[in-house]
Amino acid sequence: MRTKLLLLALSITFGTVNAQDFKERKNKNRIYFSYGLNRTAYDLSTLQMAGEGYDFSLTHFDANDGFSEYDFAKFNGKLGFFVTDNISISVGYDNFTYKNIDDRMVKINGEIEGGSFAATYQENQDVIRTSEEFLQYSYTKLNYINLNVEINDDFWVSKNGKLAWSYYFGLGGGILISESEVLLFGKDQPTNTTPVTNNNGMNGFAGNASFGTRMYLGPVFLDLGGKAGYMRSKDVIIDENKGVADHNFVFVTGIASVGLSFRF
Repeated sequence: MRTKLLLLALSITFGTVNAQDFKERKNKNRIYFSYGLNRTAYDLSTLQMAGEGYDFSLTHFDANDGFSEYDFAKFNGKLGFFVTDNISISVGYDNFTYKNIDDRMVKINGEIEGGSFAATYQENQDVIRTSEEFLQYSYTKLNYINLNVEINDDFWVSKNGKLAWSYYFGLGGGILISESEVLLFGKDQPTNTTPVTNNNGMNGFAGNASFGTRMYLGPVFLDLGGKAGYMRSKDVIIDENKGVADHNFVFVTGIASVGLSFRF
């Protein structure tokens, strides 16, 4: 009996302490903005390429973000506003990069009429190696401008409300603006082994789920989060004869940010 009474007293005491330490924050009319850096991974994608003398697709096309060192000019920006205490709307600007991985076997389907790779390839039967001699494909800039609606809640808030730990998750979507570097059939162009660089402009769209956690230190906060979703980039210029690519893939990115938050 004494043990039960002791456990009950401890439970009441613990609950009382938690109630005293936790304070509901008012977020409505709060505005915030942040700046951060990312690391991004890409799932196996589908790349359709069509131009003079070729029309083929590659599936299970493998790539990463080509990371070598952090570049502070390639950033993730976010500007948001709380319409209620728990729901926020934000506009994000995410600057990604993309580079195919060499020497991977991929499925190929379609026709190449001339050169070293000339053949009619059968779907789910033929494969080809993504060597530098066959294809170099990258986005030097893959800018994703997106609108997100997120649900926010607090894990913990200090008594004075100046320190807090919260989490968020939501859904969003937007447009892609890309710059590409592509060299197709490099083995057949021994005098020109430099990738063709093009600014493709607004040429795609994407959708994403967003998630993360924030630690508030007064008006300053640290944000560890990310996004995962689907991207489709269309009409990517791949050669000087108006050849184009249609590209779709899944991505997941981790973002570390620092920001400021004010309530009006």
